[in-house]
Amino acid sequence: MTTNFPPNPSPRPTIPPLRHATLSNLHHALSHHSVTPTDLVQAYTHRIHETNSQFHAVIQLNPTALADAHTLNHTPHPATRLHGIPILLKDNIPTLDATNTTCGSLALVGARPASEAAVVTALRRAGAIVLGKANMAQWSGFRSTSGCSGWSARGGQGVGVYCCGMKASGSSGGCAVGVALGLCGAAVGTETCYSIVSPAEKAGVVGFKPTRGLISSEGIIGASKRLDTVGFLTRCVEDAVTMVVAVVCQSEHLAPVERSKAVQGIAVACLKIALSGVRIGVPWNLSDLKTLHRDKFEPFKRALDALECAGATIVHNVIISGAEEYEALSPSEKQIILDTDMKIAINSYLSSLTTNPQNIHDLRDLIEFTKSCPGEEYPHRNVEGLERAQATDADDELYQSMLAKDEYFAGEGGIDGALNRHECNVLLIPTLSVTLQTFAAKAGSPVMSVPMGSFAEGTEVEVDAKNGLVNIAPGIPFSAYIFGRAASDEDVLKVGYVLEQMVDVGENLVPYLEPTTEVVDVQSS
Repeated sequence: MTTNFPPNPSPRPTIPPLRHATLSNLHHALSHHSVTPTDLVQAYTHRIHETNSQFHAVIQLNPTALADAHTLNHTPHPATRLHGIPILLKDNIPTLDATNTTCGSLALVGARPASEAAVVTALRRAGAIVLGKANMAQWSGFRSTSGCSGWSARGGQGVGVYCCGMKASGSSGGCAVGVALGLCGAAVGTETCYSIVSPAEKAGVVGFKPTRGLISSEGIIGASKRLDTVGFLTRCVEDAVTMVVAVVCQSEHLAPVERSKAVQGIAVACLKIALSGVRIGVPWNLSDLKTLHRDKFEPFKRALDALECAGATIVHNVIISGAEEYEALSPSEKQIILDTDMKIAINSYLSSLTTNPQNIHDLRDLIEFTKSCPGEEYPHRNVEGLERAQATDADDELYQSMLAKDEYFAGEGGIDGALNRHECNVLLIPTLSVTLQTFAAKAGSPVMSVPMGSFAEGTEVEVDAKNGLVNIAPGIPFSAYIFGRAASDEDVLKVGYVLEQMVDVGENLVPYLEPTTEVVDVQSS
């Protein structure tokens, strides 16, 4: 007699430790019902409570996140990989839920905009859960000149995760730390100039600033309408692609044909490790590369070798023709456009508030509040950035002349001109370059930072004299930076993906303090 036993059921997929879990891991587990959105919200919330007093990464949790998760537990999955996944938002991205949106300032606590940011609406349509707001450098780092990196009056001093007292960098620092510690599935930040990619580097995660306008920046508290771009901080390059595709597909600011065209190119960026026909330029004469830290040379050489093995052609000594001219400008010439734009942007946002408890209606009011509120720590933390902006006039001759000069830096003198002359698809450098980042901001072109290595044992510790935070120390990661043409995001993503696959450093990065709660802990409680 033969007995027919039923086949063994397929085991439900398990999630890696949340610090290493990708959006693909989370989506797979949610799709197979081995975890629920509620499980993820509870686990991430516990992890935030475990670490926030140390890192100050999260400025406020969303009180409705758990209820939102319960609703999604019983909602059929739409055609998106973000369904049920908790996301952190930088604190300058307005929502109409129970969280404040303050740009790190006490002046906006209790204030309410007329509408939420367009990117938030798109995320909700994609099924993502707004877990909370991430801490940031107050007013995107432009409030003060007295060492406020990663600090805000509302959130405190944000710090990095690989040594005690480490600099988190950039105004999207809370987002980067949140991803690095596994406090969220991914994070949404904003960048005026390196505010996404630089903190991503310090956190050992991927930072991607898409072409300006691909993701709507409508509704954010920006520093400059002409420069600000919404972007993503993620565990890996594939996750960045997932975020872009999901948000673009749910956005209304692009026509259907434009959405389809953008998604088609980007969605295939992570399909294969092949770069045949791709030309990658390295501008060795850029001033930032002349002072490159010795620990970065060998990892960058390995990265270039790996990209060549994947079929890419490396073009050395690419010239950025406008770099020297830009670097020779005076501080006032470099700052005038952003200062003027910031005054316009802040006045516009403040005047649009439907609820305004502090009656702050323009930049002048904001400066006075900041000086008089004890929690803003004035004068220890000055307001010179805001005062510089207040003194500007859009009709000023210097402002108008620098706008004309910007056309050169955004085009022939900048990234586009270099790519065109040398017939390259992207530029690649092994360090943060303020000049190239500025040119990318002016051109609205995409930038990605991808982890490339970390400082070796015995590396001399370097501290930022302005704020006392550690810049360089053993175990702190560093990244390669990839620059592309506007509307050619797929080139940047493709190179970033191959680089990540062939030079994987993620497992070697170890935070000095980690949360311990995992999904299984909340499921068994």
